[in-house]
Amino acid sequence: MNDSGIKTTRWIARIFGGLSVLFFGMFFIGEGIPDLFNDKTGQLQSMMLLLGFAFIGYMFAWKREKEGGIIMSVSGVLMGLYLLYQGGFKDSVAMLVYALPFLVPGLMFWWLGYNKENQE
Repeated sequence: MNDSGIKTTRWIARIFGGLSVLFFGMFFIGEGIPDLFNDKTGQLQSMMLLLGFAFIGYMFAWKREKEGGIIMSVSGVLMGLYLLYQGGFKDSVAMLVYALPFLVPGLMFWWLGYNKENQE
């Protein structure tokens, strides 16, 4: 892939990853903060922890794409598996809704970092 394609892919991953972290972060803040004061915090805390890891991976991917992409991808997969564990296969759509927005940019970052290492 030429240099302009790599730059385009990098910015697509950055924008898509940033929008994912921002959307889910705002969602968990809006829905989660009131629930933190109730007794229903087990699943919420787990999902917020995984979202925190995805955010760390996203921030890390701006400088070290491969490592940040791995963290984002693993966080996305773990979010999806956690939702699948909690709701069973009837919640497979929710699993995809939570996993793919972090998995896709994570894999893009991972691929960019892998290509960068092989070019050097």
